[in-house]
Amino acid sequence: MVFPQSLSTLRERPYRLLWTARGVSALGNAMIPVTVVFAILRSGGSALAVGLVLTCQAVGQVAMLPVGGVWADRLSRKVVLMATDAIQAICYGLLAVLTFLQHVAVWQFAVTYTIAGMAFAFFTPASRAVIPEVVRAEHLQPANALLGLTDSTTKVVGPALAALLLAISSPGTAILVNAVSFLLSFVLLARMRPHRQPQRSERQHFLADLRDGWRAVAQRRWYLANLLTWGVWNFAIAFFFVLGPVVMQDGHGGATAWSAIMVTGSVGSIVGGLAALHYRPRRPLATANAVAVLGAGPLALLARPAPVYAIAIAVAVAFAMTSLVNEVLATTQQQLFPEELLARVSSLDWMISMLAMPAGYAAAAPVAELLGTRTTLLVAAALIGTPCLLLNILPGVRSVQRFPDGTIGIAAISGRMPTAAANR
Repeated sequence: MVFPQSLSTLRERPYRLLWTARGVSALGNAMIPVTVVFAILRSGGSALAVGLVLTCQAVGQVAMLPVGGVWADRLSRKVVLMATDAIQAICYGLLAVLTFLQHVAVWQFAVTYTIAGMAFAFFTPASRAVIPEVVRAEHLQPANALLGLTDSTTKVVGPALAALLLAISSPGTAILVNAVSFLLSFVLLARMRPHRQPQRSERQHFLADLRDGWRAVAQRRWYLANLLTWGVWNFAIAFFFVLGPVVMQDGHGGATAWSAIMVTGSVGSIVGGLAALHYRPRRPLATANAVAVLGAGPLALLARPAPVYAIAIAVAVAFAMTSLVNEVLATTQQQLFPEELLARVSSLDWMISMLAMPAGYAAAAPVAELLGTRTTLLVAAALIGTPCLLLNILPGVRSVQRFPDGTIGIAAISGRMPTAAANR
């Protein structure tokens, strides 16, 4: 089978199976937000019930992320991924049956979503940590980019497919499709044979294992600062998603304008994923932090507010930047830290991001009530741009470089410092 250079990672059978499994389950999962909302409403639930169920998933995921990171480093990551697929297939399968029988209650949605969120907390760090086991170091960014591009595409296709199934069938059908997608992912992963397994550290007490992973980040203060700065970025961008519809509703195009803005953002995400297949910056962290300032554009334009088309273009650019940067940062993380600690490092990264954005959602309206919408949006824009630019002053951030062989490591003053030596 012949693949273009940017898709050369698909020549590797283990990666090809991983990519297919991720794509199938991501498509099913992308249907769920639309499906579950209408399933709850059609079963007599209220908007409050919808919020409760969605919160249960987020709480389950955040609470279990540290646990998932430790066990994804202790066990075979393939086994962890298969277990999460099996659990979610069972959960959504049972929920689909209850929905078909019209015996489903809000608490059953809440329990299912909580368990699914907890399973996803194991999947998230394992899915990032397993990639170095199936591709060579110089091919990590295209491998990450292809997975990210697939996720972005399914987030566009999934809701549309869910809407189609809801129109011609019932929420139970769409929930069942999601269950089947996890079952197919399980089968594909069972056939995957990683090229190698990382060395496992001697198993300790759970808290000791957790501490070792997080200590690896804390010892590099500049890298911890990088994670926290991107946490601030996620906190600030949440203000756009809360206040944007409010501004649009206030005589600037309403729901139609906001939908158009979100569609252009989805297109931008796909474009950014395509760019990540090819563009490999020489200084990954410094470049990612420099272009992060583009995220301030939508907030600043919304504060005026600018014409809808200008905001839409800014959102497309910001989303494209985010897709590109996500893959650059993931690739950098996979090569800066020892593989036996990678899932724990990844879980810390995810936890910071997942706590920051809900905090931004919660803070946006009260802050806007206090300062006014325009001032709040401008402050949020400053929070996005300023910390990331200041972060590049740190020598450690600037020292992370991509070497001629395509790998990423820390450049010493006298030349290249081998990544493995730098990690210990």
